[in-house]
Formats: sequence, C-alpha cells, structure tokens
Amino acid sequence: MHAFYPPRFIESDELLMRPFVEDDAQELFDALLGDPAVTEWLVVPTHRSVADSRSFIESCRSGWVRRTRFTWALQDKASQRIVAAIDLKPALPRVEIGVITSQRPGHQRRRAGLQTLRKFIDWLMAQPQIFRVDAYCAPQGAAASTMSKLGFVLEGRLLNWEARPNRNLPAGDSLLFAMTRAPIASTCSASAPLETRTP
Repeated sequence: MHAFYPPRFIESDELLMRPFVEDDAQELFDALLGDPAVTEWLVVPTHRSVADSRSFIESCRSGWVRRTRFTWALQDKASQRIVAAIDLKPALPRVEIGVITSQRPGHQRRRAGLQTLRKFIDWLMAQPQIFRVDAYCAPQGAAASTMSKLGFVLEGRLLNWEARPNRNLPAGDSLLFAMTRAPIASTCSASAPLETRTP
C-alpha cells in the first residue's frame, strides 16, 4: 500500500488551501480559535492569546512532518484573509476530516468554501487506499447542517463521545457523518485532478 500524503497546496478559483505558517498566528486567533462564537462546541479550548495560536501552528507543522495529521488554512485569494481551517487525520483505510469556519464579517465564504471542500473530498475518495471519510459534529453546532450538502450521510449519534471544554462539559454527544467508497466495480473512475501548487 502506498503511503498517504496529501498535497500541501490546493487551489480553487477563489480560495487556497495551504499549511499554516507562524505569521498566521494573529489572524488564526482573531478569526477562528480565539473567537468564542467559533469554538463554543469544539473539543479545542478557546485560545486565550496569540501565543496559544502560535503553539497550535507549531503542532500543525509537526503533524505534517510526522504525517500523522494534516491541517490547512483556507485563504481567500483576493483579500488574503483566512476564512477557515481544514484538518485531516488519516487512519487508513479511513480518514477523519474537520472544518472550522470564521464567523467574522468579511471572512465568510460559504459558497466558495463548500466548492473547495467538495473538490478536496472528491480527491480523497479517489485515492486507492481510502474507503471512508468520517466527520464528527456537535449536534448543537452549525456544521451539522452543512454535511449533507457535501454528500455525507448521517450514520448516528454517539453518546458522550468527546469533551466540550468551552461549554464546561466533560463529555458531549457527537453526530457521526460518513462518506464511503462506491462499490468496487465502479471505483476505476477517478475524479478530476486537483489544482495543486508546489512549494
């Protein structure tokens, strides 16, 4: 089986997926992980300072080096603003994907973001070693309502699945969404290639 290593740079017409860099710390804090409205139902505690966001970026860098976790900033190509973070954790033959989106005015790119995610997920499902993509969402969070639009199927509710530190809950439920590979007879047709950029 070939080693799994996704592209570092993925482009659509309007957005760019790229690894976080140290200079992103302030915007990551302001637009995403330091915003209680964004982190309310996440398993990650709300960042208290830019230093927390800088540490997070270092952990993202380590994930790429170790090939254990891959995290991208989703950047608006016109404004250069970071509008979301996309996280991918491989556990072949499945992968787990997570998305955090900004709620700040001027940072919300819902339509373009969905298009980019669909393109990325299509690529994932075309990889020969991937047969399943999982996504977990808090039932109370906003992400659950968009999963079906991306082609995911709700498989069930997991009781006391993970902590919700920003709600002071030691354990909270999660909704499990999944996308699985088509039957073997139809797996030979690959999706359109991603637009990628070399470092």
